[in-house]
Amino acid sequence: MKPSPIMLLLSALALSTASCSRKDDTSAGKGGNATLVCAPAHHGVYKNITNAKVYIKYNAQDKPAGYDDSATCVWTDGKPTATFSGLKTGNYYLYSNGYDTTINSVVEGGISYQIKTETNQTVTIPVTEGD
Repeated sequence: MKPSPIMLLLSALALSTASCSRKDDTSAGKGGNATLVCAPAHHGVYKNITNAKVYIKYNAQDKPAGYDDSATCVWTDGKPTATFSGLKTGNYYLYSNGYDTTINSVVEGGISYQIKTETNQTVTIPVTEGD
């Protein structure tokens, strides 16, 4: 008995679906043990940034259109910091904005960051005045 063309097509489809493996690069995000303490700095100076907020995007290396979470900065050890805890290893994009009292201007900026181990980590986010 000769197999029908439909049976051959279904067999080929089942085989190709079963043999495909897609690498899913969605490792970053909630569910881990890493903590990021993020501090915006204008030209390396933290102390003059007020009303700062930090935004985080999981699985991103470039500035995204939207963010997964945000935190308002609080003063810790003489600098504004925002903390994100419970993160897994992976790539993140961090963006911050605030007000620099020395130049009386809004400052903003972002940086990509990779968590390689689930530990406590401190990240400086470089911010600058706009064009």
